[in-house]
Amino acid sequence: MKKFALVGMLMSALSVVMAQDTLQNTGNLTVHAGGTLNSFGCFINNSGSLLANGGDLYLKRDLVNHEAGMNAGSGTLYLNGSSLQTISGTQVFKTYHLNSGNAAGLLLNNELSVSGTHTFSAGLITTSATPNYLVYEDGALYAGDNDTRHVNGWVQKNGDDDFSFPVGDGIYERKAALSSLSVSSGFTCHYYKPTFNVFNLMSPLVQVKENEYWQINKLSGGTARITLNWDHSRVPMNHVLISEILVGYYTAAKWTSLGGTASGNVLTTGQVSSSP
Repeated sequence: MKKFALVGMLMSALSVVMAQDTLQNTGNLTVHAGGTLNSFGCFINNSGSLLANGGDLYLKRDLVNHEAGMNAGSGTLYLNGSSLQTISGTQVFKTYHLNSGNAAGLLLNNELSVSGTHTFSAGLITTSATPNYLVYEDGALYAGDNDTRHVNGWVQKNGDDDFSFPVGDGIYERKAALSSLSVSSGFTCHYYKPTFNVFNLMSPLVQVKENEYWQINKLSGGTARITLNWDHSRVPMNHVLISEILVGYYTAAKWTSLGGTASGNVLTTGQVSSSP
């Protein structure tokens, strides 16, 4: 296997550099604004190296990162291979913009952090059970998500802005949303089906939707309002009155009311927002 070691390499404006096999950064690698680096092999960013992407970094194969304290830069990482791409390593990989465009999917065996805008162009993003997270930093956004383009696994959101987690089960995207954050916080979310321990209820709850739930964990910070939703065409909704729908959370081995106000139609779509 051919290996390319990049030491002190600079990508100037409008330049295009291509690497066919394993590409290793063992020094300082800078992609300047207007510059493009295409790697058709595995890209390894080694410990002690420095990667600064201010342009366009295209990766067709696996990404391995060992650089500690990595800077997100100002450029775009394109993960657009044609076979499953794995992101791994000992340190979180940070990028400003992200374009996930691999129809065969991405597998996160390491955390991937986005500070700017994430564009879902093609394929699912699956996270490991460790867990590892697709991380959206404060102010980060995403677009292009749908049933075939979302995160099947864990998503983390940092900051104090309202946010909808682009999560699902690989078949349907089933978002959950945060709003009214009291302070800058860290929250994680994973979508699951079916619901567990549906008969362990604390009054006033009388039933729990048995076929889906979201696990939302607070890592740090203050309070937030949780908004859940239903889509009867995707996951059947219980036949109940809108006025009786609440948000429940699992604590002390029981589903417990977190209050809430619901709107919509149980035969089509709707949503319910919790108290803070």
